[in-house]
Amino acid sequence: MIAIGIAPRSPLSHVDPRVRLLCVLAASAWIAATPRLSSLLVLTAGSLLLALVARVPVRTLMRRLLALNAFMALVLVTLPLSPGGEVVYQVAGVSIHGDGLMHALRIVLAGHALVLLFAALVATMEPVTLAHALLHLKVPDKLVRILMFAIRYIDVLHDTRLRRERAMRARGFVARCDAHTLRTTAHLVGALVGDSLARAQRIEQAMRARGWRGGFPMLHHFHLRASDLLFGLLFAACLLSIGVIA
Repeated sequence: MIAIGIAPRSPLSHVDPRVRLLCVLAASAWIAATPRLSSLLVLTAGSLLLALVARVPVRTLMRRLLALNAFMALVLVTLPLSPGGEVVYQVAGVSIHGDGLMHALRIVLAGHALVLLFAALVATMEPVTLAHALLHLKVPDKLVRILMFAIRYIDVLHDTRLRRERAMRARGFVARCDAHTLRTTAHLVGALVGDSLARAQRIEQAMRARGWRGGFPMLHHFHLRASDLLFGLLFAACLLSIGVIA
């Protein structure tokens, strides 16, 4: 997952957050309905250009893409081996089928396009801005609260895990493929769940003590401008043109 708020201000920072979210939603639906490999390839290239315009740090972007490709490698290895279609290559009795290979390439390109679009249009938002945009788009308030707390406390949970793992290694623990490692990992997960529940209770008590009433007050309201509409129309036109030409 790409962290929220990772990039400096850019020309895309002035676009209404609601428009950016709707553009990502439209692109997701377009990708799901587009089977052509050439269209996905053009969209991926355009998404990379958009990420560069958004000034997403190259190192951060590469790290996220490497994490994505760790999962996509499994797709590229397994799907071409699935029976179906013409055999395009055969080695040591293993056949690579054309249909599976094309399907795997479509999945890889779709995944890269979505990650790049998310990095350019959503991950560059501040968390509070993202929450307000979702509320303006009538996303249920409970879902927005869950997202906000997840963004706020995922790093806290990660730091807790790192501290516990350092303590385990200081006591001589070495991860192996055995029952002891499985039991220790299960204990670690259970401890993290317990810590999370206890922290959630303390946070709730502190928020109620400060007057929490179950909702985020929306102090900043967005105003749709002509430039925002122009960006949305250009984005939609690019999607349509890619679908027709590519």
